[in-house]
Amino acid sequence: MKKLNLNENFISRIWRDKMYYKGLKTTDGREVEILDYGIVNKDSGADYKNARIKIENSVFSGDIEIHRSLRDWFLHNHKGDGKYNKVILQVVFWDEDFPGGTSLPVVMKSREIPTVILSEFLTKSIHDIWKEIINNPSKDFKLPCFPGNEKIDSAQKKEWLRNVSMKRLNYHSVRLNQRLEFLEEIDGSKRKKCNWERIFFEYTLEALGYSKNKEQFLKFAGKIELEKIRKAKLNIGEIESLFFGTAGLLSNLKYKDDYIEQLKENWEKIKEKFKPETMNKAEWNFFRLRPQNFPTTRMAYAVSLCREMLFSGFFRRAVFCFEKSKNTNKDLTDLFLNLQVSEYWRNHYVFGKKVNSGIKSIGADRVHEINTNVVLPLMYLYSGLFDKSDLREKVTDYYFSVKDKSENEITRVMQKQLGIKASSISESQGLIHLHNFYCVKGKCDDCSIGKQMFKKESNPGVLKIILY
Repeated sequence: MKKLNLNENFISRIWRDKMYYKGLKTTDGREVEILDYGIVNKDSGADYKNARIKIENSVFSGDIEIHRSLRDWFLHNHKGDGKYNKVILQVVFWDEDFPGGTSLPVVMKSREIPTVILSEFLTKSIHDIWKEIINNPSKDFKLPCFPGNEKIDSAQKKEWLRNVSMKRLNYHSVRLNQRLEFLEEIDGSKRKKCNWERIFFEYTLEALGYSKNKEQFLKFAGKIELEKIRKAKLNIGEIESLFFGTAGLLSNLKYKDDYIEQLKENWEKIKEKFKPETMNKAEWNFFRLRPQNFPTTRMAYAVSLCREMLFSGFFRRAVFCFEKSKNTNKDLTDLFLNLQVSEYWRNHYVFGKKVNSGIKSIGADRVHEINTNVVLPLMYLYSGLFDKSDLREKVTDYYFSVKDKSENEITRVMQKQLGIKASSISESQGLIHLHNFYCVKGKCDDCSIGKQMFKKESNPGVLKIILY
């Protein structure tokens, strides 16, 4: 596991969320249960006051201290400091000893303090956790330049944001290009339409998955052979059987109806011909999702997208929205909103449970997200590789001119602390990129705003503290 340079505030965010770890044990193998995390201490002393924990069969009340590594207790000079006498548990992220491989026990008043190495009990990779946390800043989040940046001219901030927004567009385009190059390397050909359709399909499905099923949908899309579907000329019912079967969503169904029985019958035939690598049903998340965002409803939409992509020139029509449309935003949005799912999924969120009201399988907000993170970068890449200067100009004009009323945790906190109101897609994307690649990483010296703020500081690193 690559050891990211995490600060204690970030580690505390992980510690406070039980979903990120399980099965805690001390370094000497004793089971740990957190009964009460305690209260955050904003003064000197341990990080959490009045906590309660259970180690094996004994319950302890006192303080909890958070550190990056084992050595920090000594490097921070806690030994002999009376403010740490009530510590009942030390939580460190990395198992790092002192140089030479020695590890010293933490002892206060002849009492050895138990230690948990948090990184050994994570439920997902630290990189995935990092992405989740930086995308959801806490109420304590504070930019390194806040509040001093209010003295910087807003026009200068906007100009820098425009610059960063282009970095964001390129960032997304590079990701798509890497996938395109991989596909072209596999089939040994360049500029094939089917490869453009495939990356369009794959990353649109990723966006359909939203936050809880994003990785699952991208994984699923990688298992679907679009050209094989095209050559077999599968109808919508057969594609549904292939999709739901490959996703593992047909296994152990409690309900039976004519539609489900037909899907299963088709699946038995299709899986012999396509031999797909199936997913486990347990991989998909339904918990705490609005029914409209259930993997089943989104999968039904993916079926319609697939049909349009393979048999109705969906990619070409998306290009035409930029090249020929008088209202690109409306036509591009309608392109996605007008996709029709099969009749069954117009009144079902899951298998076997019918609802009376009609179901809207995808909304304008989700389409906006797809246009921003998939369509625009894809068209930007496409126009560059095929030297279509007019198309590239229209793509960038769309990026800088189309209004963006959507907000997330990042754009909200960035707008508030930078004193900037994002009005276009590019400005919203610029704020996200500035947060993820400059502010969170403390790269103030590479930021136009940071350079102005800290140019007179002899040690600006002291100011670059991010509270997560």
